Amino acid sequence: MSYWRASERLVLGLVLVMVFSATSRAQEQQPVENAQLQTPVSHAVATSSTIPASPTQDKWQFVSLSYLWFPGIHGTVGARGYSSYADVTPSDLLSHFNFGIMGSFEAQYNRWAIPFDFVYAKLDDNKTLTNFPGYSANPSVKEAILTPKVTYLFVDGKMVKIRGTLGPRYWHVGANLKLTPPGEPSISAGSSVNWVDIVAGASIVAPLSPKIAFMMTGDAGGGGANVDYQVAGMLNYQIKPKWGIGFGYRYDDVNYRNSNQAVLDVHQSGVALTLLYKYGKQAPAQ
Repeated sequence: MSYWRASERLVLGLVLVMVFSATSRAQEQQPVENAQLQTPVSHAVATSSTIPASPTQDKWQFVSLSYLWFPGIHGTVGARGYSSYADVTPSDLLSHFNFGIMGSFEAQYNRWAIPFDFVYAKLDDNKTLTNFPGYSANPSVKEAILTPKVTYLFVDGKMVKIRGTLGPRYWHVGANLKLTPPGEPSISAGSSVNWVDIVAGASIVAPLSPKIAFMMTGDAGGGGANVDYQVAGMLNYQIKPKWGIGFGYRYDDVNYRNSNQAVLDVHQSGVALTLLYKYGKQAPAQ
């Protein structure tokens, strides 16, 4: 494990400890009037979780969260016994970005909720081969991560909400190379891997002011992969009763190796910008 990878995990772990310490102190404080926790709020990118106005309220609530995630990718990738170290910055990804969609949707009833998070991105490039005049190469990479979960509200304090989370995470990673000779039809070759992991974790929401809430989520598990875990945290500002904007950071780590010698041992991390929308009638903002 590299020095920077270990340092990043240590920082994220310290943040998680600080959040749990803050929530313990928050239980002893007086509640903030009209705090963000009194209405449904999505807690973070990639496994969002909403908070009910009252856990005994017998009605469905729905929240969607759109986000832009700008990760760097670092680690080892390989196929058929060959591997190399990948060191891709967020600016590298943006320069080769072709198409992507990211977001989450959640349905909630009482203490139970069913969030569904999705990430899909396609990157491509077009290069002229200097050693082969007239030839061009068009490599492309696709990644999809789908995470449906079930969550339960274990702690329903006035100053903090804590949920347990459990569900599968589906991964798809595909690569394709199209080679075009001069005056000839293109030749394509590619491969892909798919697997499912079972992940469990928790999410925490705590208010910092009547309109600002700090949200954090984390989970870990495995199955198809040897290790699969993530940590995400963000600040959400409720600009209107139905609309909120946020800024945060997300870290994903996966170590996948299969019998065909495919390797994906990487971590993806970077900032995220979010836009939250609550469906249905909401209480007026204070």
